[in-house]
Amino acid sequence: MNILLTGGSGFIGRHLCRRLAAHGHHLIILTRKPRRVARGLPEEARLVSSLDDIADDEIIDGIVNLAGESLFAGRWSRRRKEVLLASRVGVTQDIVSLVSRLERKPAVLVSGSAVGFYGDAGNAELTEDSSARKKDFGYRLCDAWEQAARPVSRQGLRLCLIRTGIVLGRDGGMLKQLLPLYKLGLGAKMGDGNQWLSWVHIDDMVAILVRALETPGIEGIFNACAPAPVTQREFHQLLASKLHRPALLRVPATALKVGLGELSGMLLGGQRVYPRRLEQQGFMFRYPDLASAVDHLISRKKA
Repeated sequence: MNILLTGGSGFIGRHLCRRLAAHGHHLIILTRKPRRVARGLPEEARLVSSLDDIADDEIIDGIVNLAGESLFAGRWSRRRKEVLLASRVGVTQDIVSLVSRLERKPAVLVSGSAVGFYGDAGNAELTEDSSARKKDFGYRLCDAWEQAARPVSRQGLRLCLIRTGIVLGRDGGMLKQLLPLYKLGLGAKMGDGNQWLSWVHIDDMVAILVRALETPGIEGIFNACAPAPVTQREFHQLLASKLHRPALLRVPATALKVGLGELSGMLLGGQRVYPRRLEQQGFMFRYPDLASAVDHLISRKKA
């Protein structure tokens, strides 16, 4: 397949590009800085800095849309929220416009979203059929992102919307940031630690994306998270235990709210999400529980 990817130079995107290249797919990767990111991507990939570089008669069989600025790069000022929206919604709208002008339509669009769609949901058990429990900025961002992708269905494309949990990997994402702190014994519980954390191992995340891209008939919304969500307290205690460090520190909720403002809700709130549609369709997680995922990632880190 000829596959167009946005966000291919990010944490998830790099892993996905390697897997797709290994499967024999030909990659076109949208990136703002082709020269800077080229070394981390498959050599045979074609890098473009704009979708305008793609001609109307280009043959594209599938699109994976993972573009999006980091949610944790700064306080959520009005300007920062606009940047976060534009980096997701704007790019997705550009993809829809590209599809409109392509002489031969792709078969599928796999488009990113996040479990933040459900808002800060407390202890509620959430599946793909659940509505948002709190319409906070996380919900508004994800909802706008998903809505921007939906018009491709009217153009005949199979659409998969992937609501991603926290992706755990040794070379990116949250775990990469936390491991140095926890190794020093400085890992801390956030607030009361009762907030839910829905997570997924990077290998399972990539497998979910590849399955959505390559499997005819697969469409709709999928929760991309392991079937065993944990509280932040459980995550904190397990990671400290696996690294043989104490789990005594705590960052008060008040300190997080003062330091991070509205962004603190990402750390103090959470979602208890289950991947029901993946399970019903027979998807098998390589790392269904947090202990096995952390064991694997820590052992790889040591290697």
